[in-house]
Amino acid sequence: MGFRDLSIEYSYETGQDDLVNDFYIPVLSKSVNYDRIAGFFTSSSLAVAARGISGLIRNCGKMRVIACPRMDNLDTKTIERVCNHPEEYLDRHLLPAIDKFENEIQRDHVSALGWMLANGYLEIKIALVKNSHTDSFDSDSLFHQKIGIMTDYNGDRLSFSGSINETASGWLKNVEEFKVFKEWEIGQGSYLDADVKRFDEFWCNQRPNTLIIPLPIAIEKKLIQIASEFSIERFIATDYIRTRKEKNVDDRLSLFPYQQTAFETWKNNECSLFFEMATGTGKTRTAIACINHFMKNAAPGIIIISCPQSTLSMQWKTEMESIGLKFDSTIIADGSNRNWRDALQKELKLLSVGFHKIAVVYTTHTTASDNDFVTIMSDLIGKTKVCFVGDEAHGLGAYRSKNALLNIYSHRVGLSATPSRWFDEYGTGVLLSYFGNRSFQFAIAQALTTINPLTNKPFLVEYEYHPIFISLTDDEIEQFKQLTLRIKKMAAYSKHSDEYQQKLERLLFLRANIEKNAVLKYDALANILQSLNITNTLIFTTDAQINTVMCMLQQRRIISHRFTQEQKTIRENKYNGMSERQYLIAKFKEGYYQALVAIKCLDEGIDIPIANTAIIMASSTNPREYVQRIGRVIRQAKEKKRAYIYDFVLEPDLNRLEDPDLVDFEYQIFKKEMTRVKDMSANSINNAQVLAEINEKLRRVSHGAQ
Repeated sequence: MGFRDLSIEYSYETGQDDLVNDFYIPVLSKSVNYDRIAGFFTSSSLAVAARGISGLIRNCGKMRVIACPRMDNLDTKTIERVCNHPEEYLDRHLLPAIDKFENEIQRDHVSALGWMLANGYLEIKIALVKNSHTDSFDSDSLFHQKIGIMTDYNGDRLSFSGSINETASGWLKNVEEFKVFKEWEIGQGSYLDADVKRFDEFWCNQRPNTLIIPLPIAIEKKLIQIASEFSIERFIATDYIRTRKEKNVDDRLSLFPYQQTAFETWKNNECSLFFEMATGTGKTRTAIACINHFMKNAAPGIIIISCPQSTLSMQWKTEMESIGLKFDSTIIADGSNRNWRDALQKELKLLSVGFHKIAVVYTTHTTASDNDFVTIMSDLIGKTKVCFVGDEAHGLGAYRSKNALLNIYSHRVGLSATPSRWFDEYGTGVLLSYFGNRSFQFAIAQALTTINPLTNKPFLVEYEYHPIFISLTDDEIEQFKQLTLRIKKMAAYSKHSDEYQQKLERLLFLRANIEKNAVLKYDALANILQSLNITNTLIFTTDAQINTVMCMLQQRRIISHRFTQEQKTIRENKYNGMSERQYLIAKFKEGYYQALVAIKCLDEGIDIPIANTAIIMASSTNPREYVQRIGRVIRQAKEKKRAYIYDFVLEPDLNRLEDPDLVDFEYQIFKKEMTRVKDMSANSINNAQVLAEINEKLRRVSHGAQ
């Protein structure tokens, strides 16, 4: 793409047009050469047009400037330093990646000036007005011509001429106007040729009334004058960048109506709320709107993002950066950073004395509830306000994790598709109370039927649910029966004894493992692997199953990888600066891995929209677990039309249970399992078919129990 693909007007005027965003940045970003005659030049113009300048450099382009010798003090010092010690700017790590150069220019445009000069992306010559009677220059006269000539990758050229200087004031504040001449437009070529001829003659010092001096010589002969009025340029550029960033963040957030309602509800509930929203419906983006509001209205302030695992924390970091939120400091406080305690203490002190305004901490529930973290925050918070975001916040209701819920945190956002804690009314109550005793709800059913106006599709993709019924082997049923008899006896004793309660829980755990690890599940998995084209697939197993499942996949040449606690969360060079978990997810998204085999690590919050099939070999009756697993595969993605869930369900063989009491007991357990199946199928497109199958199963089992 080049200039002809842009909408370029014939003239631009302050007050009528946005000179920077309508013309300067888009044209500059398509350029491979930019020749500029400007009465005045300051590095602040680089900051204002940072996106365009980074585009010019990305295109391996060059900027040549002719300007008068009146310059900004800091710019002059930098120019002198570059001329005398260019190696300092050649070696400095200003350009770690070309995509980050825009931010580097905005952060420090004076250093960017030095880097561009030293690396050949910018060349400046000084224009002095000659005395009409001698060859000396006239110190009372100023060189004040203004034209710009740009060339794109296709060789097309345009020029602009008018009153505008190459300064922040020129592009942003002054009342300016200029005409644009496009070489490819009929009748405009002669105007452009005249501008090109004028620049070339000045650049080559061929005009009789001016003396053009290369920058090093001008520095050596001390011809550059310090102009104090340019000091305001830095403030103009900084203010523009700050305002633009705020506007960009608001534009990029662009909340959907239900997200905007959630955000407004949070504000109206004293900035404390639980977002009870289905996976894939934008809980994170809605929370970032709250964070953005906090950043605008609370300084000094610190944002704490607490997640169940660091992989999810890094997803937050990527999302925040992509939207454009800027922080004075970023701290990773988890097991991957041994120095987080010192970093957190230092940052709180910088905030307290006003050196920093906004900082962010990415942490885990484990670290956020750690005594050291709690003590540091409690002792050093002072008047600094805190926005605490608990993602997958149901985990913060656990006995140990509740320590993270400090009353000194003024702004609170809780996120969870399933905030109620299973069999823990007290923990659930603590969470709801902490997050304002109120929640905003947007469930799976709503997300499947609400149309996203940007895609004209529902927010979540439709899914099929297929329960795969499994029976126990004779050996397993015998073990199951023996454990059930012991459980029945122990249940009576456990009502009055903690010791027997613990024994009962252990027996229940052992029996549940028989169900979860039933041998015939491998035959059922083999049938699924045979019948499906395995790709974009997540397989959920137990610890005992994962090795066998990996072998089954390898035998069928299905490229897969395990995703467990064994995979590290520390960033390493061999994973391109990512953690092993992040790297595996990236390779899965690329299509390198056809399947990921997980135990628990993929249950909460990990964003893999490309996944469209879930095979659940083992599941509990905890609603949170199975709702989260549905959420892993029903996110919308390009060319994704439907998701598929295969859920292994244990079906009791009542013919093998002789004791009538045991038969009735197993019937009650099966009914509970069917509740899970009903919940998982409730929003599926084949719900009627599944319900018919469930009812038939219940009828048969009920008949056997009588």
